[in-house]
Amino acid sequence: MGWEEERFEQVLRLLPEGWESKAKELGALKRARGIKSAEELLRLIFIYLTAGKSFAGTSAILQLIGESPLTKKAVHKRMINSAAWLQWLCENIYRREGLTVEKPSWLKDRKVLIVDGTEDCKCGIRRQCYMLHYCLDLFTLAPREFMITDFRTGEKLRNFKKIEKNEIVMGDRMYGTIPGISYLTEREVGFVLRVKTHNFNIYDGKGQKIDILKRFYLLKEGGFADFKANILAGGKYIPVRVCALRKDGESERKGLKRLTKTNQRKSGGKPVTELQGENNKYIIVVTSLGGEVTTEQVMELYRTRWQIEIAFKRLKSLFKYNDLPGKTNKSVFAWFYGKLLLAALCETLVNAGRFSPCE
Repeated sequence: MGWEEERFEQVLRLLPEGWESKAKELGALKRARGIKSAEELLRLIFIYLTAGKSFAGTSAILQLIGESPLTKKAVHKRMINSAAWLQWLCENIYRREGLTVEKPSWLKDRKVLIVDGTEDCKCGIRRQCYMLHYCLDLFTLAPREFMITDFRTGEKLRNFKKIEKNEIVMGDRMYGTIPGISYLTEREVGFVLRVKTHNFNIYDGKGQKIDILKRFYLLKEGGFADFKANILAGGKYIPVRVCALRKDGESERKGLKRLTKTNQRKSGGKPVTELQGENNKYIIVVTSLGGEVTTEQVMELYRTRWQIEIAFKRLKSLFKYNDLPGKTNKSVFAWFYGKLLLAALCETLVNAGRFSPCE
């Protein structure tokens, strides 16, 4: 058995029980023409997601290595048909390896959705840039919404039309905006959103502006605090709750290091400002969740979102997140969960010590 074949056999042993029969049940193996087994299909998918990069490129590689010859159209069809199967594989592996967590009992039947977006640029004769926007269930990774727009659209909560009443939406500082909160409130959707304190205005019951950082300056490392306030949108006050966690020393130092790199990249090497340094001491979110939910529970929920984001960040760095297959939802759906599967398998292999990353 060759080196690459041995590696592939190791990966197969990490797959959840019933993965082959699930390929047929979920429609990934509709016909045996060209691809006769779930194992052959998975090999095709891995080639497409890594070396192939495109349906045409994958077709060419298959011919070069003497595998079952498939046209560009045939590769495309098999990827689309595999979308639900890839999602099932991701959900089961992430759950088994502890990469996702159980839903807290205090949420009861409420769903929690995470939203995010990333830019994708394709180089060629004409450089084309797009934005991938996605909305997933936090605890199952089940998809709610995918869309591809031009890069000018930006990351906004109004991009998402399929969120429903009483659900909870979580997002990073790009989504913690007054217009975004107003949009969710209109739809009676809950939220836990991180905010940038320097341009996020909040007010007390008398309409006086509140300095968020001053409210939290007495917090000790690892401490929690919150207070009630209002935001002003469309001439109306919307009640919110502002929650904070004071970072520990190590997390604060890491944050300052990231800020320094960001300033070097975006601001020509300007030093970290006093305001940036003060903001870096805390994780601050605004939420619609009431007093029956503790501050610790709110921040733990947001931390869970961050665990998923770590997996996505690895995905972006290790597997070239910016090679979107096209602009159709079906293609992007299969590609997205295929990439997540690769990230989960690599994480599992490294954690299990099956082989050294340096080999």
